[in-house]
Amino acid sequence: MNTSEVQEIKNIAIVGLGLLGASLGMSFRGKNINRMGWTRRLDVCSWAVDNNVIDESGELEDILSRADLTILCLPIPRIMDFIRSYKTCWRPGSIVTDIGSVKEVIVKCGEEELHPLGVHFVGSHPMAGTEKTGPHAAFEQLYDNAEVFITQTDQVNKSAFEAVVNFWESIRTKVVQISLKEHDILVAHTSHISHVLALSLTEAVLDCPESERKLRFSGCATGFRDTSRITSSPPQMWREIIENNQPAVLEVVKEFEKRWSHLCELIENKNYDQLQAEFSKGKKLRDGWIDYKNHEHGCNW
Repeated sequence: MNTSEVQEIKNIAIVGLGLLGASLGMSFRGKNINRMGWTRRLDVCSWAVDNNVIDESGELEDILSRADLTILCLPIPRIMDFIRSYKTCWRPGSIVTDIGSVKEVIVKCGEEELHPLGVHFVGSHPMAGTEKTGPHAAFEQLYDNAEVFITQTDQVNKSAFEAVVNFWESIRTKVVQISLKEHDILVAHTSHISHVLALSLTEAVLDCPESERKLRFSGCATGFRDTSRITSSPPQMWREIIENNQPAVLEVVKEFEKRWSHLCELIENKNYDQLQAEFSKGKKLRDGWIDYKNHEHGCNW
């Protein structure tokens, strides 16, 4: 276990100033935290300082060396590449976390690369975001009431873990402690499958001959808009997420396939009583989820 002494968190470094990174910086407005930020585009760094998204930017190596806590707001492959490339820039006792939606591959990389250097790595995954991307899509309330998964491993430093928990709780999120495998199986069921289904729905409805598409467009209203919304998410990002969580995603896709086949059989056999019962079951399950979000988190869905 990494036993290096954890530093008090006064300076945070946000690496990556897209939707999630910029919104994170906004969430810490008015708090007694120095927000340092970096992204490859200098114009975005300047925009972030000018718009009170971060307090300062500058040379990456300098920012990392001064950070008590670094949050890597990057795509999954880039998180791991970044750790390997800049691991000697962090000082012993500092903490690194991330916002990646897959945890096992990231956390194993972080622990293997950083712990021997005395740098603490703790995996995070906030369940927040929209189908939009880029810094100009960011907003201060993105993380309000969101659940944030923080991963427990045998290698995690207790003080570093608690510091990351306190960090996320300070911006009004609800922290859920979870193991690596449990996390990746969970998000395959609760997030990744939704993007696969939205994709298949969108293609089933709109992937038609060009001569028919305008009519299809006119026939699609709010129901299609709501159920297909996340199809507008970045394709490369979702390729990378599924590529790095393939076993769990495949498992849940096959589970969905069984349920879908069952519904097809009911319709084929004109078993409408049982089909109605399935609709009732689904409504009850979803209404229960909405109640949980409203009562436990104060969400206004």
